[in-house]
Amino acid sequence: MASKNAPVDIQNVKQWNESLRGATAAGMTVLVDFHAQWCQPCKAIAPRFAQLASQNPHIRFLRVDVDAQQAIAAKYQVTAMPTFYAIKAGKPVDMIRGADPQGIARLVLQHGGPNPPVPPLPEEAEAAKVAGNAFYKDAKYAEAIEEYTKAISIAPNSGALYGNRSIAYLKSAPPNPELALADAQKATEVEPKWGKGYARLGEALQAVEKDEEAVKAFETAVELSQGLAKNEAKQKLEVVKKKLGWH
Repeated sequence: MASKNAPVDIQNVKQWNESLRGATAAGMTVLVDFHAQWCQPCKAIAPRFAQLASQNPHIRFLRVDVDAQQAIAAKYQVTAMPTFYAIKAGKPVDMIRGADPQGIARLVLQHGGPNPPVPPLPEEAEAAKVAGNAFYKDAKYAEAIEEYTKAISIAPNSGALYGNRSIAYLKSAPPNPELALADAQKATEVEPKWGKGYARLGEALQAVEKDEEAVKAFETAVELSQGLAKNEAKQKLEVVKKKLGWH
C-alpha cells in the first residue's frame, strides 16, 4: 500500500510551481530531493526520504530528477546529487548536499513548522502580529494586546493570534486570567489540532486554579506537539501534576 504522504515526483515546471504555491497557501514547508537516476547515493537515501515523508504529513515532500528537470535544477544551482532543499513560502531556507540521513532529518526538525500547518496570515494581520510580538518581547503587554486584537479583527480564525493574546493577558499587570482563558479556549476551537493552543489553555486554567483541567490540556498539548513545543508542554504538565500530588 502506498504511503499517505509519499514523495511526489515532479514531471514538469508547471507541476513544480503549483506544488510550491499549494504548499505556501497551506502553510506547509516543502522538502525537495534533487536526484539523478545514475546516482547510487541518491538511490541509497531514497527510502529514508520516503520514510520521513510518511512520518511527517504536515510537510510536502518532492523529488526532482535533475536530468529530466534541468530548468528547475539550474534555478536552485544544484551541482551535486543528491541535494536537499527546505523551502518555505516559495523561498529556500536551508539545504544540504550528499546522502546524509541525519542531515535531512535535521531539515525536517528545524524547518518542518507546526503540525498541523498554519496558513500565512493576511499581510495586515501579519504586520500587527509582528508588532505585537515586539511589544510582548519588551514586556509592553497592553500594547501587545492591542496589536493582537487588531490582527484578530482581520484574521479571526487564527489560533496563533488568540494564543499570543492569551499569554499577554496572563503577563499583564494585573493579569486577566478570565480573558486569557477565553482566548485560549478560542485558540483550541479554531485550531483543534494545534498543540501550543492547548498549552496556552493549560496555562490559563492554572491561572484560574483549575489544575485538574490544566493537566488534561497539557496532556493534549504533549500528544499534538513536536520538538521543543512538546518538551515544554511535558515540563508544564509535570509541574502541575507535582502541585496536585500526582505521580
